[in-house]
Amino acid sequence: MSDIESRIADTMLAKLRERDPSLGPDDLARPVGELDLDSLDLVELHQQLERELQVKGDLKETAGFAFLDEFTAYFVKLANRG
Repeated sequence: MSDIESRIADTMLAKLRERDPSLGPDDLARPVGELDLDSLDLVELHQQLERELQVKGDLKETAGFAFLDEFTAYFVKLANRG
């Protein structure tokens, strides 16, 4: 796992643990719909990842992501552009 991927995973796990402190790294592979995240949580996650990686993404693109690994791929791609 690259440094960027680790930073993204840490940010996503912190967001998940706001809802359920018992969640762990394995839960990052579960569908978003199973994780008790609502639209606002996903917007906040998107914004946190932008700040963490110092990139600007498009909320419209990430809004329909069904899995958190889609966030990882999207933000890795953005981070590698810069």
